[in-house]
Amino acid sequence: MLAKPDFNEYWVKSPSFHSRGGTKVDLFLLHTQEGPGNADSLARFLANPANQVSYHYTVGQDTRDGGVTVCDVVDTDYCSWSVLSANPRSINLCFAGSSVNWSRDQWLQQARALDVAAYIAVADCKKYGITIKVLTPPYKSAPPGISDHAYVSKFLGDGNHTDVGPNFPWDVFTANLTKWALAFADKTPPPPVAPVAAPIAPAKPKVDPAPKPVGPANDQLTLRWNSLGGQTVVEALAEVRDHVLGTSDRKKTGAI
Repeated sequence: MLAKPDFNEYWVKSPSFHSRGGTKVDLFLLHTQEGPGNADSLARFLANPANQVSYHYTVGQDTRDGGVTVCDVVDTDYCSWSVLSANPRSINLCFAGSSVNWSRDQWLQQARALDVAAYIAVADCKKYGITIKVLTPPYKSAPPGISDHAYVSKFLGDGNHTDVGPNFPWDVFTANLTKWALAFADKTPPPPVAPVAAPIAPAKPKVDPAPKPVGPANDQLTLRWNSLGGQTVVEALAEVRDHVLGTSDRKKTGAI
């Protein structure tokens, strides 16, 4: 089980929100700020009722020490004012200080913020039952999934925003999503511990049997593991890949 990523998180509440009206949440969307700032300054802008805009989260990585800050702006049970008609169905996260014109290298300088954003996305997808599937350009797949503001403009046909832009490192973000999806899937509670009765007589020392060797690497790939629900390592990895990428390769056999 991977440890939760290191970030500082606190509330800066915005009044710009409303009820989802019973609409099922099926999208987690990423945004750019298109201006200078950090997670805190952006959140305080959103908290001003005169501005009438909001996101559920603002996320930023400090350029000096690399620390990541997350500001919770709107409760995810409510709509933020982010994506026009898609507000009721979406959770929205904005990268503070970012721009649609950023290069790939500029995005990768925010690698820790990207990782934290992926962690938040997976946690919320688990909470609301959103399939962890990445909807990337050229946007040919319908919800549910994880995408950006441009998806709403180009696939859902509402608005003209193009963020997060053409150089966003979807490959890196998808790898982060896969990592956290695997970590969350491993959150199984330990089995209950049965009470042990006091022995009537001193027990004889037991000699543990010699551990059974697992064998070479090919055996580890073909054995079926209780911790993976009776699947092989390859089958379990393929199942996670199908969830993240929207493929259907789990039952395919053979190799290339």
